[in-house]
Amino acid sequence: MEGFEDIQPLPITTELPDELCRIMYTDEYKETMGIARALIQKQEYSKRALDLTAKAIGLAPAFYTIWNYRFDIVMHMADQDEDAARLLNGELDWVDETTLNNPKNYQIWSYKQALLERHPSPSFKRELPVLELMISDDMKNYHVWSFRKWCVLFFHDFTHELSYSDLLIQKDVYNNSAWTHRMFVLKHSNPDQKQIQLELEYVKEKIQQVPQNVSSWAYLQGLYENFLSGSYDTSIVQFAQMLTNNVTESPETAQTSWPEIDSSYALEFLATVYAKKDSTKKKAVKAYQALADKYDSIREPYWQRQISMLE
Repeated sequence: MEGFEDIQPLPITTELPDELCRIMYTDEYKETMGIARALIQKQEYSKRALDLTAKAIGLAPAFYTIWNYRFDIVMHMADQDEDAARLLNGELDWVDETTLNNPKNYQIWSYKQALLERHPSPSFKRELPVLELMISDDMKNYHVWSFRKWCVLFFHDFTHELSYSDLLIQKDVYNNSAWTHRMFVLKHSNPDQKQIQLELEYVKEKIQQVPQNVSSWAYLQGLYENFLSGSYDTSIVQFAQMLTNNVTESPETAQTSWPEIDSSYALEFLATVYAKKDSTKKKAVKAYQALADKYDSIREPYWQRQISMLE
């Protein structure tokens, strides 16, 4: 390979005749990885080694050893550069370009974290555009959401997060990733009771828009369990009852005549609330039975299990 004439590539295969399953590497791959192995062995931290890792990552984006070698090279260069921030910013730019072609590559995101941890002046603002681009491309990309959460904690910056999750929820109220991120932000930002009351009104509004949405009901329950000591007030019970046609309040109903309701998740919510007190456990049993009989019969064994735990 040009520029590496002085390097004897190390073999990446054993070439043993009794190999169970020999991998058919291309000549380009064998040459590139063979040179990379030789450079790693020599502990060479040069510009040409850095360029080679870019080629190797292009051939095998998930090759952890090459990512680790690249990091060692960059750190070595940063230690010798008077403007380490400029060098690391350039490396972050390169990572962003690579990320666009490998959005679900775990190594990329851990590599970015390692760079930011060593950066003399890291910036969350710099990370936001690529994060928003990646999330808009795939709303459920676990790696991107995990990295965003890491950034929020690393930079101790919650400024953008509630408004950003709201934007995503407005676009798609079923976006469970956005609801989960919103709860994550609340758990780590120490909201006061006024903020929690605003969140309760927020999620109730979203539930009224789409009653049959498990994400918003889970968020509502999370608010009570995490910030209100699991103490469900009368108003929220009445709110859920309105969406269940008061199934739990009516006289005993035959299995074949359960009324229509707006939300099975509202009924599950009520069952959870009622199961907390001995005085309302019968209502919880009725709610679970209604779910088993009609509103969520596909999970009948689960609902029957819930009933057995109460009786």
